[in-house]
Amino acid sequence: MSREKPGRNDPCPCGSGKKYKACHAAEDRAREAAAAPPAPPQHPLANDLQAAMNMLGEADLTRVSETLDRLGELLTRWGPAPGLRFDAQAFDTYVSRELERLESAVERDPGQARNVLRLGTVRELGTRSFLEKLRATLLARATTAGLTSEERQALCLGALLASTPKSGRFQPEDRPVLDVVFGVQFREWGASQGQKLAAKLETLAENADLSDEAREVLRKAGEGEMGPLVKYVESAPRLAARIAQEARERSERVEAAMRQSNTPSVFAPEELVWLTSVLWEPLNALRSPDLDAQARGKAVSSFLASVRTALDSDKQFLTGLLDRLRILSKDAALDEMTRDFYTDAAVAFEAEPVRMVLAAILTSRSEPRARSAEEQVVRADLEARTRWTAEDLEPYRELLERMNLPAPAERIRRAQEWLRAHPIAM
Repeated sequence: MSREKPGRNDPCPCGSGKKYKACHAAEDRAREAAAAPPAPPQHPLANDLQAAMNMLGEADLTRVSETLDRLGELLTRWGPAPGLRFDAQAFDTYVSRELERLESAVERDPGQARNVLRLGTVRELGTRSFLEKLRATLLARATTAGLTSEERQALCLGALLASTPKSGRFQPEDRPVLDVVFGVQFREWGASQGQKLAAKLETLAENADLSDEAREVLRKAGEGEMGPLVKYVESAPRLAARIAQEARERSERVEAAMRQSNTPSVFAPEELVWLTSVLWEPLNALRSPDLDAQARGKAVSSFLASVRTALDSDKQFLTGLLDRLRILSKDAALDEMTRDFYTDAAVAFEAEPVRMVLAAILTSRSEPRARSAEEQVVRADLEARTRWTAEDLEPYRELLERMNLPAPAERIRRAQEWLRAHPIAM
């Protein structure tokens, strides 16, 4: 038979005398179809992405607005998961600073002040890298089982709005998905501030008589309703000032106590090893005797930034520290003065973790208490060394493993990771 495919009305190459269409045409078509490669599978979000693109092409953007509201509901439901929020520390720092600057504007026009805050936050934190991470996270979430088509389309719409050009400048304020992220995170931030106020007010209530109104808003705050508490404190400047004064006095009491040789260390032994490892360079720079006022100011700022970075990199550090302080504050085997110190320390470290960790490192005169004689020996051997490397910490890590202390052993392992890149000379 000829290698060339005949026309439909040509004689069939088989020699039957029939036209090709009436002879072998159907058989050849079936054979070709069987030999063809399978069509590539459709992307699981193809229809939802197309629906989101169609929304953006509509002259009336009502559906876009409603879908972004649904996206905000999803972000709220899922909470501050990685990739779905601005960096928490950067957000807190920026918003706290800007609210102080906008204090008078808030009193005149709260709505306008919030809009200024939103715009500034989006410009500050809505970077290209954040948008890329947000886009990838939203698309990944859109494949979650159990979502409705409307929810998938909301996530796809957010992903499309988070797309950025590969080169050139772009305006973060032109990305409405960032407004959604800001709105959700600002509400969560406000609630966390309310929780801090509640903790401070509860501490104040232990030592002072509060009005029935104050106790009522405190009760609501305990049930998760923070709005009345925030409004109450805003309407009572004397109470706000009193809370602030109480916080300052508590921090000063804790710092003064840590300077006394009979006050126990707030750190566990492995915590101090980890802090010493990751903060050695900025701590050494701070202790240099040849610094003038300007250089010392830079050294202090660098050390504060290093402490903040260390705490951000190990979320369990502060959690474990606070839990331990609260337990010790109720330990009947301790004297009343020591229990009072732990009570004050728990509140102070929760309110100002960076400042109080800094103070504990620089002022505490007591060494952390070892949990066994063997741990005390290993610690003493470590402190006698003039240089720390990852290998030097290995006996301590192995001991903690044998003592069935996985969390402390993990912290030493993290210190070892740091020392592999930053060995320190004592």
